[in-house]
Amino acid sequence: MDIIFANTPYLWILIGIVLLFSEFLLPGTFVMFLGIGAIFTGILSRLVPMEFYTEVIVWVVASFVSILLGGSLIKKFFKSESSVDPFIKDDFLNQIVPVEIDVLVGRHGGKIKFQGTLWDAISKDSKIPKGEYVRILSRENLTFTVEKVES
Repeated sequence: MDIIFANTPYLWILIGIVLLFSEFLLPGTFVMFLGIGAIFTGILSRLVPMEFYTEVIVWVVASFVSILLGGSLIKKFFKSESSVDPFIKDDFLNQIVPVEIDVLVGRHGGKIKFQGTLWDAISKDSKIPKGEYVRILSRENLTFTVEKVES
């Protein structure tokens, strides 16, 4: 066990290199920053002798700083873009669909079946029991607002 603790700087560097190469197998960039923190810890512990627990703390802090600085650099070089396509229409509006689980007034819990999938639904007026049909008025995220269709 003493041989492992005597060579911790090299182990940190080896772990850092393994983490950097594992980035090719894992999605995202998180593991790369952990690897950078490990390599930094290995180099620092080679220059300044320290206890293993101190090395772990240095690795955590170095990884955290690496994530913060590296994340902001990545965001600067790889800007994300979002756009709204004006040609995509709200194809769900005014659709008549069945109620699968009672739709409640202003509360989640109700479900409707739309395009073969169950969706959350709420009503603004009255409770709508299972088996009835409703008209879709609007959508907010994954929840539809519906009204009862009079037969």
